[in-house]
Parts: sequence; C-alpha cells; structure tokens
Amino acid sequence: MTAEAPADQPMEAGRTSARQGVQHCALLYGDDQEFLAGALPHLRKGIEAGDPAFAVTPREEAEVLRDSLGSDAPAVQFIDPSDFYSTPVRAMAGMMAVARSLGTRPAWVVASADWSKYPDAMEWVRYDSIFNLGFADADFRGYCCYNTSVLSPEVISLVRQTHPRIHEGARLRENPDYRDPYDFVAGVDSTPLPPSPSSAASMEVRPTDLHALRVFVTEQARRCAIAGDALYNLLVAVTEVATNAVRHGHPPVTLRAWPDNGLVCEITDSGHWQPEEFLSWVPPQSALKSGFGIWGVGMLCDTVQVRTGPKGTAVRLRTCGN
Repeated sequence: MTAEAPADQPMEAGRTSARQGVQHCALLYGDDQEFLAGALPHLRKGIEAGDPAFAVTPREEAEVLRDSLGSDAPAVQFIDPSDFYSTPVRAMAGMMAVARSLGTRPAWVVASADWSKYPDAMEWVRYDSIFNLGFADADFRGYCCYNTSVLSPEVISLVRQTHPRIHEGARLRENPDYRDPYDFVAGVDSTPLPPSPSSAASMEVRPTDLHALRVFVTEQARRCAIAGDALYNLLVAVTEVATNAVRHGHPPVTLRAWPDNGLVCEITDSGHWQPEEFLSWVPPQSALKSGFGIWGVGMLCDTVQVRTGPKGTAVRLRTCGN
C-alpha cells in the first residue's frame, strides 16, 4: 500500500519517484525540532520536484514551517485546518476534490489537527483509517502530525492503528501496530453508542406527518441556538434519515433530541439495517444511486454515527451550530 524508502531508512531529500499511490504516514513529535525533522524534509521533496505542496496546520506550526522554509515558503500552500477539517465526510470530499484536480501529479502534504478535542472524536479516527482505502491509488504523500507532549497515550495508540508508516525521531519506518481498515472500522462499529439521556425529548415518527417532525426539530434546535443554514441542513438530514427508517425499517420509529456540544438527534427503529462498508464516506457518482442519502447526511451534519444491535438500528446526528 505504501512504497517508499525501506523500513528504518533515514529521511533524505530527493526527487519525485514514479507514481506510488498513497503514502499515509504519522509523524509523532514532542517539540518543534522533532516536528521540523519530519515535516521539513517531506515538504522540500515536493518543492524540489516542482510538485504541489500543502501544509494544513495551526498557526503555530505554520509559522515554524514558514521560518524554516525561508525563501521556499511561497511554494507551499498553507491552509487553516479549521477551514478543511469541518466534518469528517466533508474533509474526505475535499481531499478527493484535490486529488481529482491534480490528476497524476503527486501531492506532498503535512497536516496537523487535534481531533481528540472534537465531539465524536472516533469519527475522525475512522476518517484516518478509511483514508488508506479511499486514496489507495492517489499519489498523496501525506504526513499527519501528532504532538506526543499534548495528546494522551490513548490517542497515540489510535494514531498507530490508522497509519501504515510512522516517523519517530529521525526515521520513517513500517508501522507494526497498523490495522487493516476493514478490521479497524468493524471494531468501531461493534462498539455501542452511549445511551441517550433520560432527559432527551422524543416523538414517534409517523409516515403521514413529517411536518410534525420538522416542527419538533426546529424547536429543539432553537433551544440550542442553532438557526440559519445549520438548522436548514439539520432539518434536511433528519427528514432524510427518518424517511428511510419509515420506508425500509421496522416500526416503531422514534426521534430523540438532546443538547450536547450543539444538538444531537437520534432516529431509531427495530430493524437491522447496516450500510455497506464505507458507503457514507465516498461521494456517489449520481444522486440516483443508492447511498447518496446517507453520504449527503454526512455532508450536512458535523458527525453521523450508525449502529445496529439486538434492539434495532440507531442513526445519531450531531450539529454543533453555525
């Protein structure tokens, strides 16, 4: 899946080699020196080859990179991670758009975002794992950077499971802790969601009265100061999921909503629907194709979680607001 230097070979600057497919590496660093030891040679490879180079990093890391790159800094496109990592599904779609725009040209990327601070952080871990499949044939040379002095050991353990290669100290090597994405995602999906709070507002979804559902969601959203485009997107997403549950699930279909880092809406039924693996992460080629609805819901909400268990199926949507 990744073909570059042999395991345990030190990083060295060089020209671009033949098309290799995705190289998804984790850079673990504890200070600026360790960050630059991995990120700087990686970006310089792309610059020297005349390939597109990107740094999707917070301001502090961006300033360190600019200072160290010197006159080469204008050759790197710097992107604020808050603009790119808005939701996991949007981030995946954005990366795919970049890959399409570049065609056969390689892209050299350094990215840094602390997803452990996001609500539903495991959805960002899932993104990291699925990236290895979604971009298997794309010529992305990516370094995902994680500060070990800030992140917990539990987070670092997840990082090790989702990146085929890892850069620690001065070396890039094969990662023995890496897990196949199918296996990793199956493990995530087998973990039940936390139960909805007893204080959650609820209503039964009736197929003949979706207007009542939208009124209910609007009332709950306004209590969480969610309005404008965020409210509109949420209404479309909840209506889509509820309609699918009514048409293809088993009654009763119930909608619950509660405040938690914005508003969480959960639609449950007693059926056992399970989407195809990774269906909600890859943009369908046509709106008429199966899966467009669940992918569209992922584009509209901050996170979407689907679980099927003995009691039925739950689809949980979170909207953090404007």
